[in-house]
Amino acid sequence: MRKELGVYTIAEVEERTGLSAALLRQWERRYGFPRPERSPGGHRLYSETDLEALQQIKGWIAEGITPAQAVRRYLEGLTQEGPRPPERLSRELEEALLRADAEAAERVLSEAYRLHPLEAVVLEVISPCLQRIGDGWHAGRVSTAQEHFASTFLRGFLQGLFNLMGGSLGPGVVVSTLPGEQHELGGLITALFLRRAGYTVHYLGPNTPLSDLRSFAERTGAKAIVLSAAQPTALEALPQGALARLAPLVVVGGRAAASQPGLVERLGAQYLGNDPRELAEALSRALKREGLW
Repeated sequence: MRKELGVYTIAEVEERTGLSAALLRQWERRYGFPRPERSPGGHRLYSETDLEALQQIKGWIAEGITPAQAVRRYLEGLTQEGPRPPERLSRELEEALLRADAEAAERVLSEAYRLHPLEAVVLEVISPCLQRIGDGWHAGRVSTAQEHFASTFLRGFLQGLFNLMGGSLGPGVVVSTLPGEQHELGGLITALFLRRAGYTVHYLGPNTPLSDLRSFAERTGAKAIVLSAAQPTALEALPQGALARLAPLVVVGGRAAASQPGLVERLGAQYLGNDPRELAEALSRALKREGLW
């Protein structure tokens, strides 16, 4: 069933997709796709969904498969029940980023954001994609340029979501990473979920010196500092008690913290788990326990 009305003429589709009108008519006769509506005068009218589908099919053809296979792949995707699962979207996002196809990546994220809750988009589409690309880089299967392109693209998407959340009225929280930690996307995801939960979040990006964190928290009246630690070396490089007096409450999360919660405590911070969906509530309990909320 079509979800949108046809609004684009075949000439407009030709201009927007780069697919000729003759080719579009040929596909319609040969493969039964696209299926444009007809105006009262008999002219073909294509929807926004049609345009997105044609761009996707064009991308698959550019990867080397035949037009017949590309159309069949798209039509088979329409027959499954419900929205495409996050795992599939995550794989498509990874493929698009590795070939530096920003338009295809934007289409995947747009579809994910339209069909799935924000939590699923971030934690089941974006995060696994980043993890696989990072693992590929460490294994030598992904180049540094590819990893940087993917990280920069997804950082921009997450930052946009964070900015759209606007201000909040809850307790002030400063979010950054440990000094020396350059992997900031875990911290950005944490900031996004905390702002979504109603906290007043100041996100500082990666690798903020401890002295700057302390002075910034004092100046803004923040009740807590939340730090992301992906690399064990960032934790292990700090002297005992280094995080104890940065703010009334200091929390450290991330893969490195999850593997060494005892070290987090010796540094003067708390480990409240590694699930951004649960952090807001865990932080609320910790603040109330300390008399800070």
